Amino acid sequence: MAVVDNVISKAREYIGVSENPPESNNVVFNTDYYGREVFDNGSATYPWCVVFLWDIFRMSGAGSIFCDGMKTASTEAVLTHYKNKGMLFSTGKRGDIVLIITDAAGRGRNVNHAGLVISVNGDGTYETIEGNTGSGNIANGGMVMNRTRSLSGRGYKIVGFARPSYEGKSSTGYNEIPISAKLTIVGDGIRVRSAPNTSADVVKNLEEGAVVKAMGRIASRHNPWFHIEGGYISGNFVSGWVKDYNDNKRWWYVEKDYKYAKSQWKNIAGKDYCFGKDSYLFVNCYIKSAVNGTYYWVDDDGVYQKRYDTTSPSRKYRIVEDYKNENAL
Repeated sequence: MAVVDNVISKAREYIGVSENPPESNNVVFNTDYYGREVFDNGSATYPWCVVFLWDIFRMSGAGSIFCDGMKTASTEAVLTHYKNKGMLFSTGKRGDIVLIITDAAGRGRNVNHAGLVISVNGDGTYETIEGNTGSGNIANGGMVMNRTRSLSGRGYKIVGFARPSYEGKSSTGYNEIPISAKLTIVGDGIRVRSAPNTSADVVKNLEEGAVVKAMGRIASRHNPWFHIEGGYISGNFVSGWVKDYNDNKRWWYVEKDYKYAKSQWKNIAGKDYCFGKDSYLFVNCYIKSAVNGTYYWVDDDGVYQKRYDTTSPSRKYRIVEDYKNENAL
């Protein structure tokens, strides 16, 4: 079965799934995404139409195809990603992500709902499967439903159709995701190659301590590569901070042999940082100690600030009760 067929088949399995309790955004897809049950509250909301798509691709073994592996719950992020790739179209086809703006969307929004196109009808309409929709509320209806969409329907317009690369490769020919990183070479005579494999031509060698800027990485745990100016270097011989998708919320730290912090505190250059189950850095939140009732504050850069230790953290901010089992995002 083709990848697109697997994704659509998996989406069909969840038609009828809804939030419990109603209007809470507590749903299995959010639990998978955040690594814990979440509920809307006074300080946070958890819309899930994009989360539904992310989870469906993940469960279909195609997580690297949805937004080229980017983890996001944002319709705006999906729109921007595919627009920047040149993969946003005015007409759709089977397997596309349909992006919708409703009449009720807030001022300044470009898109506020998304779904999966499962077929194109003869009259030019589209059959879709959408999460967090409903008969009375297109973009916050609380259920997975089969819908029929036209380019301009009652209460909404289709902004465009984002087209995943179902062959699983980016426009460079590899499963590469965009990053920003300043990496230090660990080891002598590290080869820069013309392509991300050991049989590719050697462009030049780099010595211990050299610093390079990377703009992409090949998303492979067992054969990692970083894309730098002039070629590719193995992820096993670098260390440094990496920002996935050029998103300030997606910082992580890589070390020699492609080791990275996960579900732990780590001291880097004399500063203490905490990384979640997803290996991303916790920022701007309180984190409960694993050994006592103290909550530690990490600032916008993820740095632990001891002077703010407390046993009564402010509910104005995120409170991480179990950093070993919670995702930073």
